[in-house]
Amino acid sequence: MSLFKLSKELVLLILEELEPVSLLRFCQASHLIHSVAASCTALRYRYELALCGMRDGPPSNRSPRVRLEQLLNYKRGWPTLAWSSEDRLRITPPTILGVTGRFLYQASENTLPNGLFQWTLQIYELRSFRSALADPLRHCRFNIPFDIRQVAIDPSQDLMVLAELYFPTNNSAITARLHFLNLWTCHQHHRAAQLRFQFHTDWWGALPPGQRILIQQVVICGSVVGLSVRLEVEEGEATTELVLVNWHTSGPRTRRYSGDLLSFDIINESCLVVVSHPDDEDDEDGSGESVVTTWEKRPDGLYMNERGKRPPQINVYDINDAHDPPTPRIRSYELPESWSTVSLMRISPNSSPRVNAEPTPGAFFYSDPSQRLLVISAEFPPEATPPGCSRNIALVLDESFLQPPGPGEEIVRWNQWRSRCMIFNLPDRAEGLQAVGRRLVFFENVAEPGHSTVDSSSRVHMLDLNPYAVDFLQSIVRSPSPWRWNGPWTTITTVVPRRSTRYIRTSTVEAYNITWIDATEDSIILYNECEGQTSIRILTFGPDPRTMIRSHT
Repeated sequence: MSLFKLSKELVLLILEELEPVSLLRFCQASHLIHSVAASCTALRYRYELALCGMRDGPPSNRSPRVRLEQLLNYKRGWPTLAWSSEDRLRITPPTILGVTGRFLYQASENTLPNGLFQWTLQIYELRSFRSALADPLRHCRFNIPFDIRQVAIDPSQDLMVLAELYFPTNNSAITARLHFLNLWTCHQHHRAAQLRFQFHTDWWGALPPGQRILIQQVVICGSVVGLSVRLEVEEGEATTELVLVNWHTSGPRTRRYSGDLLSFDIINESCLVVVSHPDDEDDEDGSGESVVTTWEKRPDGLYMNERGKRPPQINVYDINDAHDPPTPRIRSYELPESWSTVSLMRISPNSSPRVNAEPTPGAFFYSDPSQRLLVISAEFPPEATPPGCSRNIALVLDESFLQPPGPGEEIVRWNQWRSRCMIFNLPDRAEGLQAVGRRLVFFENVAEPGHSTVDSSSRVHMLDLNPYAVDFLQSIVRSPSPWRWNGPWTTITTVVPRRSTRYIRTSTVEAYNITWIDATEDSIILYNECEGQTSIRILTFGPDPRTMIRSHT
């Protein structure tokens, strides 16, 4: 019997058994199915989840009607950057700031009465209207007895990782340390095999002038924590050491990678992706010229000998503990030959949940981890920009495309996989590129060099790469902007074709310079350094659910 001959009640029972994506496809294939789903709040909610690339949150006492209304408001807020709540902070430097795992952190060094120094770490929980609110938002302050270089937080595990660099007084190895702490107590995490993991770098003693070491990245993915330490040479390139450690066992399965590694991310506990320049010293181009950068270690430091470059690569490693480290399991994705001139290349962070992460308790809905994008930003010198490219570009592909490799080494040529990614030309002054699920957020400072701060201005851009949302986005092509920062804001929203994919682009212009930007599933965070202070604005999307619940009672 045809589905369309069944009663509406039976059709509803069948549709209730479908997961959101299948329900969406049924609705797209039939106006009848769409009308039936639209008449049922629970089905409409699941349909909108798939349309927005979201998943339903853990069970709670919130009705489908409240969740649906909250989802629709969240869905309208992002494309026009129409925030509904604003929080402000003003911080005096020197300090390190950032956003990780839905928290804003601030770490600063203070002088004690005895003349010694101590670091203070403060973490601020960011507002989210996708869940039942904690009132007030949590704020913690900890005294830390070492220099904090990086902070990474995974709230699904109540884990906070603090990274420091230790410079010995004798001629021994410079050491990077990771501290595995409980997010709320700052004591050793109960699942950590030990409080601290030490990574001895290949660099010793005091660094000569013109060289510096920094902790570049700390990434948490389940039981795996990745750390990259970078040595930079003045007026030259840099070399990076990357180590992975299982913080539950702390050591037996530690992995270490060295070379000119530019950036990395951990897709899941079995899959590591690294953007790097090949460093095979024996490889040459067709002219016989060496195409690698080598490093010479001398008593007074590490020196670079550059003899040309090959194009960068995206390398995917199998880091499954079941495989011994000597077993080669690498898949390399080649990039265009013309990209050999790239001066900077990195993986831009994606703040939506990873596949292995537990959803936030009380969340109504959250980004579908299977829909996450991997975003790689690249920058070219003005005099060596490849044809058809701007100075700043973004290479975007579905994270699910990168699977752990099989045994051995495999090379995938550019013409074999170029159709699986998209390349976007960004403004020449684009900065701070980040991903939130399937959205890209970045800003550009548009003032000409030499102009005063009063004359400067910035633009915040958002690209929405969710293919299901185009029809809805076209209905809000032009919307008034609610943004203010001591001056007028203008929001322009357009739907732009790109190959077979159509995306939304929103540009917001304000009157003062933006120094940096962070983005989460719920908020855009703007930083403005001016007159010895850093002003922070936290702009959150979606209405307060408590107001909505009161309106329904």
